[in-house]
Amino acid sequence: MAEFFETQVQDDTPQDAIGRFLMAWSKLSAFGGVVVLVLICLIATASVIGRALFATPIKGDVELVQLGCSWAIAAFLPYGQMKKAHVIVDFFTLKAPKSLRRVFDIFAAVLLALFALLLMWRSYFGAVDAIKHGTTTMILGMPEWIAHITIAPGFFLLALTALYTAWQFIKNYDGYAK
Repeated sequence: MAEFFETQVQDDTPQDAIGRFLMAWSKLSAFGGVVVLVLICLIATASVIGRALFATPIKGDVELVQLGCSWAIAAFLPYGQMKKAHVIVDFFTLKAPKSLRRVFDIFAAVLLALFALLLMWRSYFGAVDAIKHGTTTMILGMPEWIAHITIAPGFFLLALTALYTAWQFIKNYDGYAK
C-alpha cells in the first residue's frame, strides 16, 4: 500500500533549446500569474475589511478580481503543460498498452493546442469587437477589450507548449528526449 502513495521524482527539464526557452517563458508567465493572484487577494481582503469596518468597500473589486483571475488562469496553463501536471483521468487507460497511451497523449496535446489557438483567436476578436463598440465594465467603466486581449498571450504560449509536448511524446513517450 505504501508504494501507492510514493511519488516518482523525475527530471523533466527539457534538454533542447526550444524546450528550455518554452519552460523559461512558462515559468515567467506563471510567476506573473502568482503576482496577479496575490494582488487579487489583497484587493479582496481590503474590500472585505473596508466593507466590514468602514462601510466603504473597494469600488469595482469584483470586476478587478474577475479580470485578474482570467489573466492568472491563462498565465498558469502553459507551465502546467510543460510540467505535464494537468489533471489526467487515466482510469480507463491505466492498464492500456503503452503504445495506445502514447497515441492518446499525442492526441490530447494536439487537441489542447488547437483549443488554445481557438481561445486566443476568439479573445483577439472579442477585444476587436469591444473596441469597436466601446463596451466598458459596469462599475469601473474600464474598457472590456483589456480583459480579452490580456489572456491571448497566455493561450498562445499554451498552444506552443502543447505542440512541444506533443512532439516530445512522438519522439520519446517516457518524457523529454534525453
